[in-house]
Amino acid sequence: MSEADVKKFVNNARKTLTDAQLLCSSANQRIVDIKRKLSSWQLSVSKLNFLIVGLREQGKFLYVTILKGGIGKKLIQKQWNQIVLVALVDEMKYWQYEITTKVARLDGIVNELNVTDKDDNDLPKLGDYISRENINLLNEKLKEVPVIERQIENIRLQYENMVRKVNRDLIETKLADIIRTFQSNFGIDKSTETDVAEQFSRELTDLEKDLVEIMNSLTQHFDKTLLLQDKKVGNEERGDLFKVVQGDDQELYNITKTLHEIINDVDKTILNLNQFLQKKMDEKAEIHNGVSEIINDFNRNLEYLIIFKDISNLIDTFKNSCTQDIQITKELCEFYDSFEKSYSNLVSEAKRRREVASKMEIILKDCEKQLQDLNAQDQKERQNFIAENGTYLPETIWPGEIDDFSSLYTINYNVKNS
Repeated sequence: MSEADVKKFVNNARKTLTDAQLLCSSANQRIVDIKRKLSSWQLSVSKLNFLIVGLREQGKFLYVTILKGGIGKKLIQKQWNQIVLVALVDEMKYWQYEITTKVARLDGIVNELNVTDKDDNDLPKLGDYISRENINLLNEKLKEVPVIERQIENIRLQYENMVRKVNRDLIETKLADIIRTFQSNFGIDKSTETDVAEQFSRELTDLEKDLVEIMNSLTQHFDKTLLLQDKKVGNEERGDLFKVVQGDDQELYNITKTLHEIINDVDKTILNLNQFLQKKMDEKAEIHNGVSEIINDFNRNLEYLIIFKDISNLIDTFKNSCTQDIQITKELCEFYDSFEKSYSNLVSEAKRRREVASKMEIILKDCEKQLQDLNAQDQKERQNFIAENGTYLPETIWPGEIDDFSSLYTINYNVKNS
């Protein structure tokens, strides 16, 4: 065992280890890159699956909840057809009939409190005392109903067309095709291709382990060659170590060869995995294009929904306006009823006042008769007084009064003719 041999072993071990480190480092970086690419692809597939599931649920929500339930059943069938075109129209017709009937009734009632010698046709009627400004509000609204009906019919046709397109073209065709394609290329039933990707990953992991083992072996061999240079090692132990190092040195070529074979396997696996990923990414890109087209369809449907909303707002405005006019008409009907009732009460009040005036006139006439009788008696008493006492009384003692026979009372009354 010479120092030259030891030095040769050290140099061979160092060179082999250095070369192996460079090769393994480069190979390891390629493994890291491809695994990162594999992980990124797997994550993108999960995201794509999430997106497709979301679109599927959005399609169901659009078709079942918004179109069929919201617009079709609640809005078109119930809100528009039943409430607006039937219930609201019937209510407007009812209250228009009511107010027309009440006005006609008032037009037929003569105001007997203001009767003159005019012709019967010219006699004042109760209808002459009411405002007619709003009695045809509902008739005017009913004239707008055919326009609303055409709008509803037009939107209903658009709705039916949209429902067919969403169900047939979007859900049953495009979405179904995308789901089938995704399941075919990436779904859980595509376990073979999933296993391929996992198999590539396991192969690379195993090859990484092989590279680590070789690096550990070369590192240990290098450490042993350095130990041969340590003077503290005993001769016997050093001799045994020399034999081990010498044997390992002879295997460096085979180890290096094995290392290159493993790296070749790494590169082949990376190449196969790259080809596999490229194929799958192309498939995913094609699905992405289909998904983008579906998203565009959803956006177009959103524009249609906004149109539905705008028309719904217009019909709601018409409905609210009709409701307000119905309320005005109701209040007018109530006022006309109260007016007729109050007029009837006024007739009774006029009769009552006439009766009171008549009683007052009787009382006043009776009072006048009593005053006249009392005055006649007074005249007799005055005449008797003058006959007995007038000759003896000078006129100046009660100037102008002693022989005054004017009545002691005056009466001037008037009873209002109600």
